[in-house]
Amino acid sequence: MAFAWRLALTLSVIPSLFGLAGGCKPKQEVTAEPKKVVKKDKPAAKAEKGGHDAKGSTAHAELPDPGKFIVPFAWEAAKDEPLAQTRSFLADVLTDNQGYMEHGDKFFAEFADKQTPRATVLTCADSRVHTTAWDVTPENDDFVIRNIGNQFENAQGSIEYGIEHLRTPILLVIGHTGCGAVKAAMGDMSKLSQPIQGELSHMHLPKAGPGKPPETVWVEAVIANVNSQVDTALKHFAKDIQTGQLTVVGAVYDFRNDLQQGAGKLSIVNVNGNSEPERMTAFVEAITGKSGEPREGKDRKRAGKGGKLDDAAAAAQIAAQIAKFGKKGGAQGARAEVQGGHPEPEHAEHH
Repeated sequence: MAFAWRLALTLSVIPSLFGLAGGCKPKQEVTAEPKKVVKKDKPAAKAEKGGHDAKGSTAHAELPDPGKFIVPFAWEAAKDEPLAQTRSFLADVLTDNQGYMEHGDKFFAEFADKQTPRATVLTCADSRVHTTAWDVTPENDDFVIRNIGNQFENAQGSIEYGIEHLRTPILLVIGHTGCGAVKAAMGDMSKLSQPIQGELSHMHLPKAGPGKPPETVWVEAVIANVNSQVDTALKHFAKDIQTGQLTVVGAVYDFRNDLQQGAGKLSIVNVNGNSEPERMTAFVEAITGKSGEPREGKDRKRAGKGGKLDDAAAAAQIAAQIAKFGKKGGAQGARAEVQGGHPEPEHAEHH
């Protein structure tokens, strides 16, 4: 009985002891998180994942205005926008390539493992100048090198590769009428970028004389530039030329019809440093033949497709037209007469 009384007394005291123990701890209070001060001169702090802060509210006020975002796939809002032009160009590339593949395996097998071109061609990077203007089947035949102004010094390594490693027997330097690089080199180049100025600095053009129409001066400068590039090549490959292993030919591709021989005409103006009209006439006659009949190889293929070879009469007409530029005649006249002041530069929209 006494034991039961003591047990009951103990059980009644234990809760009181726990209460005392709990009363010894300081009372815990829940306080709000202090607000973060965002300085105006610093970007606002990033929100937590999902775009929410600690309180769960969206932190739009702390983010800078992103402006407008690109609308995916809306490329045709204007056809002249960069993305629209990129899409249309690449679409044309892939479509045209698919059509080109129709040549078939046999066509590509002929040059799949080795190239054997007959000509190293140095021409301008202008988008209006392309190999098919003078060779309808350029594959494995034209080793083409392009830069603004069809310059030898800016492409010497590539030219050496074509002549010394691929052993092409001809170096064909092709300038063109309306060359923006030539016109830019004749004028004030200070507004052009340093890399472009550096490339054009290798273009050695005499200054234009007064009293001539700008268009005439421009054509003369184009011919003079071709002569200059040919002269540089002659000095570099003199030994090969002397032994008959190489012929250097300068020509002008005239898609503007400045030479009055028809738009798209390729006129030969220099052969191994010779540029007299009479010599050019004889040279073209020797190539085409007086009869103008199709020859073997690519000429016969071209005629079979409805093409037409130039006859010897055209050579005389070309030489006569070129002779009008300069008092001394032909390309030599152009080189001697392009002296004096500069026409207004056309900052080379087309090179």
